Amino acid sequence: MGFADFLEKLGGKTIEITEKPLKKLPKGKSVQERLRLLKQLQKEIEEEREETEREKIVEEVLEWRKQEISQPFSDRLAEAILKYFRGPVQTLTSSIKGLEYDLYRANIFMSKEKYVALMLGVSMFSGFFGFIFAYLIYIPITTSLLIGLLGFIGGFLYMRQYPRMVWKRRVVEVERAMPYALRHMAALLSAGVGIAEAMLSVAKADYGALSEEFELIIREMRTGSSFEDALTKFEEKMGSDNISRVVKQMLRAVKFGGNLAEILYKLAEDFSFEYRMKLVEYVQKINGIAFVYMFMTIVMPTMFIVAILAGSILARKLVIQPNALAVILLFAFPSLSLIIVNMIKKGEPR
Repeated sequence: MGFADFLEKLGGKTIEITEKPLKKLPKGKSVQERLRLLKQLQKEIEEEREETEREKIVEEVLEWRKQEISQPFSDRLAEAILKYFRGPVQTLTSSIKGLEYDLYRANIFMSKEKYVALMLGVSMFSGFFGFIFAYLIYIPITTSLLIGLLGFIGGFLYMRQYPRMVWKRRVVEVERAMPYALRHMAALLSAGVGIAEAMLSVAKADYGALSEEFELIIREMRTGSSFEDALTKFEEKMGSDNISRVVKQMLRAVKFGGNLAEILYKLAEDFSFEYRMKLVEYVQKINGIAFVYMFMTIVMPTMFIVAILAGSILARKLVIQPNALAVILLFAFPSLSLIIVNMIKKGEPR
């Protein structure tokens, strides 16, 4: 019955479609008039078909643009640089050593060649904006070109070090989340859950970089790697003494037996205690550095400007040119501030 109903509906639809153009034709008495109306109707049908095709093309273009916009800007920039500068990019790619391993440790899922293209693109932007900025504040053209060149070199060196900086940040995030994740795993192990299921639970939880790394460990195990190989790979990737201690304790407990839940609880407590001690030392150091930072960023620039004004009044001429003064105020003192902030950031306990 269902198939018969389907055929009946299909036949009715076919008749409806074939009769639809005929309904538009008025019943004229003249053959020439009916032919003219038929040609006009055919022309209207062709125009409707062309309009439908145009709408389809527009929809395809809009869909393509939507996909392009959803793609990260860094990927689009790298692809554009690869398109126009493939030769220099390939030369640089072959000359840079260790970049692929740095990208792997930083979890940057981008090919080496594509990342080198991104490095070149960022360097071009850095050099161009450095030159434009220097030129707009009326620095001589030769000095502006030098600043642009320094901007290009600085951008390239920064992008080369960026994967290592990301890796170090990830190690810090993993170490900070490790005590909480160890307690999480220990609680599940005490309840009778297996070690793989406990790690999967941590991977699905919100522990930031640590959840991502545990997800990669589970993925390695699902693709055929052993538990020991996956954990060892994670240890080598992180390159941290604290993480290495956790991995070795876990592997020892799994291999030789032992209460893994109790071991993880103990490790979590040790990490928390060490972090608290480091935090106390860090706060004590910050008190001294904060005074130096305030002096360098507020007092010293003010004293410098007052000294320049006083010297200019006494000498009845400018002691220092406005361009040089602008460079000192816009670059020298902010650079000192950034150095102090970097020192404070590096001293932050893990």
